[in-house]
Amino acid sequence: MDMRVIIVGIFVFLLMGNTESKISLDSVLKKFSWKKRVVLLIAEDSDTELINGVDVFFREEVCRNVDRNLQLYKIIGSQISEYEIPEKFNKKRGIWLIGYDGYDKAYSSDLSLLADLYDIIDKMPVRQNEMLNGVSSCD
Repeated sequence: MDMRVIIVGIFVFLLMGNTESKISLDSVLKKFSWKKRVVLLIAEDSDTELINGVDVFFREEVCRNVDRNLQLYKIIGSQISEYEIPEKFNKKRGIWLIGYDGYDKAYSSDLSLLADLYDIIDKMPVRQNEMLNGVSSCD
């Protein structure tokens, strides 16, 4: 009887010691659902051109990004291993546009998505509604 308790104790200890609590990217993105459009950046530390390009875009286009309700979410370098990343993003690096509905609308492994970002968003039905009902101070 005591041996079973010891074995169970060891098993529980090993199990608890080996479980790493990872951040669920799906859960993170769900928090933005129907509140924000998300530009998701997943990059290695060495992807400096991509990282810097996205940072510059969000710094220089604040008004137009706010107007389109865009939120930047970055996972860079060692942070990648801290996340439970869904298969559709796993092993890929780059930029994704995630819509209000939580689905990815566009992807590029380089900065090219940023050049088309506003056109893609402005063609979305919800954005069309936003443009009809709102006033932009950016254009």
